[in-house]
Amino acid sequence: MRGKTLEQLLAEAQAQIGHTAAETLKAAIDNNAPVVILDVRDQEQYQAEHLPGAISLPRAAIELEIDEVVPDQDAHIVAHCGGNTRGSLSAHTLQIMGYKNASVLTGGFRGWKAAGLPTEKGAEADK
Repeated sequence: MRGKTLEQLLAEAQAQIGHTAAETLKAAIDNNAPVVILDVRDQEQYQAEHLPGAISLPRAAIELEIDEVVPDQDAHIVAHCGGNTRGSLSAHTLQIMGYKNASVLTGGFRGWKAAGLPTEKGAEADK
């Protein structure tokens, strides 16, 4: 018997997590709202360009490093990847791990860029 497909896992994750629009996240950043932006893309993609203030935590390291990166399980976390796949799966994993305020950036990094919102390059925002 075959297990679930990626499409099924993704649909389940997206049905259970919050979704944050790019404009909503930008307003939170502008207002210094307490939000943790997790860039779950590969480190090379993050170094090339990322959202202002984002923390690089690749999808493969979520379970291993999230407790050190974000010890407060009540923190508002917005995960993103290039589109929505890794970001949605990451936000869902975070919820399973007890981070109830985890959501995904709708449209991911590409959606952010398409909205004409600012980005940073290199290690400018590394924490």
